[in-house]
Amino acid sequence: MSLDFVDKRVKKLIKLCFKRNHRSLFSILGRDAYSQVSVFYDILSERKSKVQTLYCSKDESEELAWKSSPTRNNESFIRCSYNNISSISHRLFHFAVFQDMTELTPDTLSAALKTVQGGGIILFLFPSMKHVEDLKTLNLNMGCKPSRFSRRLASLLCDCPGSFILDDKLSIISSGPKLPENIEDGSLTQIQQIQELQQKHESDPAVASLIGVCRTIEQAELLLKFQDVLKKQTLHSIFSVSSPVGRGKSAILGLAIALSLELKYSNIFISSSSIENVDVVFKFLLKGLDALNYKEDTDFDLIESDNLRFKNTLMGVDIFRDHPQSVRFIFPCDIGQKSDQAELIVFDEPAALPLSILKNLSGSFVVLMASSTSGPGATNPDLYNKMVTNIKPSSTHVSDSERFQTLTVKEPIFYASNDHIESWVNQVFCLEPSISTHLSCGFPIPEQCRLFCVNRDALFSGSSQAEEFLQNLSSILSSSSRTMDPNYILNLADSPDYRIYCLLPPASISQKASMSIICALLVHIENEIPDNIIHCGGNLNNPSSGCFNEWKKFVSTSTPRFIPTQGAHVLNIVTHQSYRKMGYGSQALQFLQEFYEGKLINLDETCMDESSSLGDGLNRNSSSDSSFLQKLTEVQSDSVEYILVSCNLVSDLLRFWKKVGFVPVFISDKKNSEETHTLFMVKSVENKFDVLAEKYWHSFLKHYCSQLGSDFRSFEASLALTLIHVSKFNGKQCKELGKGDIDLLIRPHQMKSLEKYCQNLQDFHSIMQFIPTLASLYFKNYLKEIELSRVQEAILLSYGLQYKTADEISKDLGLPNMQVHGLLNRTLKKITKYLTEVIEKSVAKSMETPDVIMKPIDQDLNEELEEAAQKIKQQQELDALKLRDLDISQYAIKGSEDEWQKALFSGRKTLVSIKSLKTKTVTEETNSKPQQSFKKNKQQKKRKK
Repeated sequence: MSLDFVDKRVKKLIKLCFKRNHRSLFSILGRDAYSQVSVFYDILSERKSKVQTLYCSKDESEELAWKSSPTRNNESFIRCSYNNISSISHRLFHFAVFQDMTELTPDTLSAALKTVQGGGIILFLFPSMKHVEDLKTLNLNMGCKPSRFSRRLASLLCDCPGSFILDDKLSIISSGPKLPENIEDGSLTQIQQIQELQQKHESDPAVASLIGVCRTIEQAELLLKFQDVLKKQTLHSIFSVSSPVGRGKSAILGLAIALSLELKYSNIFISSSSIENVDVVFKFLLKGLDALNYKEDTDFDLIESDNLRFKNTLMGVDIFRDHPQSVRFIFPCDIGQKSDQAELIVFDEPAALPLSILKNLSGSFVVLMASSTSGPGATNPDLYNKMVTNIKPSSTHVSDSERFQTLTVKEPIFYASNDHIESWVNQVFCLEPSISTHLSCGFPIPEQCRLFCVNRDALFSGSSQAEEFLQNLSSILSSSSRTMDPNYILNLADSPDYRIYCLLPPASISQKASMSIICALLVHIENEIPDNIIHCGGNLNNPSSGCFNEWKKFVSTSTPRFIPTQGAHVLNIVTHQSYRKMGYGSQALQFLQEFYEGKLINLDETCMDESSSLGDGLNRNSSSDSSFLQKLTEVQSDSVEYILVSCNLVSDLLRFWKKVGFVPVFISDKKNSEETHTLFMVKSVENKFDVLAEKYWHSFLKHYCSQLGSDFRSFEASLALTLIHVSKFNGKQCKELGKGDIDLLIRPHQMKSLEKYCQNLQDFHSIMQFIPTLASLYFKNYLKEIELSRVQEAILLSYGLQYKTADEISKDLGLPNMQVHGLLNRTLKKITKYLTEVIEKSVAKSMETPDVIMKPIDQDLNEELEEAAQKIKQQQELDALKLRDLDISQYAIKGSEDEWQKALFSGRKTLVSIKSLKTKTVTEETNSKPQQSFKKNKQQKKRKK
């Protein structure tokens, strides 16, 4: 196929990049873009006999747009969907085609571009677009229209060096800056240098063989330095390597392990934050064993994980050529338990691990580690520097230069140095953080600084000054992140609920200095909050996100409902490393609270003038109409009721948030990936939220105190105590204790035991079981009148709530064992005395006779008797009226006067009986009837016999 119709500049760029071992980038717009893919393949085939091709599309089952590919059915052609980019992340290609950009994410795009080696071509196809301006409407896989990130991506695509934007006829629409043509070809020099280095070490066949596996001279030199460290076997020695992504550090770690096996190391451990990170280490370990003529099944066996979660991932190698040797992957949390067995520990990306693990790397073993400091998935250089500062061994047996060494590797392994595509990718996704050591603004007074709201529409416009500010902003925000994720910049640009604030120096300083970011805040607006955070948190195993909206993915159906209330969630607050612990972060939060409280609504003409002049200067070269920095007096604040923050539970952070008035509302029972507990704290913006915040605090305190003896038992006493005293609601006293309440908790005979112990008449072990009850009463604020020192409180909390022994408390507080017991004795005396006084007061109060108060009566005695006589008289009249119409003849008494005289005055005390004819007649008749009946019955019985 003739390629004469292709623009000479396109051919020249491909030729130049191939000669330099760099990559070139082409974007084709138009309906017939697919038909031009074969043209670039043919151009590359003229220089490469076998072109490894990667064709990426939305779905592998989708019809292939590139129908004329001569290698579609060969091994050199790989078809891959965007969801499976990770499966080919360790392969190399010469030609990469991206069919449908709308389904890409920044993470998958950066991973795919990393697989294209020097001299290769990257081809973007946009069949639905005709003009460069149409690229600004591109939407990556985010569901946000229009996209700020896509608009910026289109602007940067036009400015990418070593790239062209073409139409479907391969006519040039736009081109990036031209590449210089006077750079020497260094690809052959690398090969020659490696060969020369091999010849120098021919006397050591093992080293010479491993050098032959290296791709760059820097890799080979690094391997030789690892050899020196391994040969000396210096105890407590650490060798740390840092570099951008793609420099082959993990590969050299694998070769160094193979070399250590040749040097008779027996127990070797490999560790990283994730088992997927060490895949390259094991891959090059096996390559190293092959170079050293080790045979599988004869000299070594492979050990794969039987855990379904890891999908048969390689976990270790057992070597038995000369003597038993083993290489094992271990998780970072297990290093402390297995370090005594180790002779060599290898860390891949150690800066992503918690410092608490790395600080204890002191033992009879050698440590090799490698970290990436820029590029996709790298660790922020600020965290790497912090790690290096904290892991230096404290032993003084050998010199510092032998105990701790650092090295930086710069040469890429897949392409030559100064590759413009790598620089462009790092710029697009802000993956190359650079923070100046000192700002030119000096150290202004925090109260005089200004807090600005960042206008994201202007920030992601793609202008030169906006880009400079964005790179500075992202560098500061990412300095607290363990790894740099390309998707982070996408969320920063297009997440609808994100807000960005920056604390800048006063306007009186020069304009360049006033652009220096002292502190940056990333805020997410929450639209709901769990009705009970404690129970919600109990179902959350790994809070990967700070947003409550993400919690719903982890919580169970038994989680209490989410109630609608809007709040500002501070996802990240980062102060410049040279300005920390100077009050700038606290001042930024104070400004933010005043902004949400509506205190910054008054407009000042001078402030308006300063802001407009600053905006004009910043946007002189920008297409945006507004400044990317807006004063808070010019911005309508979101209506929020509270400010929320989530952080790792460490002493420094807890003190900071306590200082600015935040109250704990949730603590995770399980540790997160950084081996710390997650703590959520809130601060009310509106007064009506105080009731809910107090409810959350008491729920938190109840949960926290109940878990101090189990999940939180390992907390230091100072940290555990600070967490209890951090709330402003501590001053509110609970209901007053009475004798009945005390009797329910501590029986009277137990109180006697406490009193005897306080009088030194009873042993401490006899009252140990009462201490948790007393501690619970004290820390739940039922014993407010008792004043204890912080040391006494710490001892009481450790004994009563954490169930620690005296030896553990002594080690934690740095006090002698006898002093711990003495302070506890004083504490119990105060509490026992207070409880005794409460009981005595309650008993005394029950025995007191109430005072009789004499009051004069309202009526005198005569009036009261007259009133009573009138009532009796009225009652008698009513009774007489009732008897008047009543027939009482039946109650008349019988008998004559003589009979009554005779009966009453007979002189004997006897009963009076008067005969009545009527009564006698009735009686006789009544008695006669049962006799007749009785007789009949007797006669009937005789007849039966």
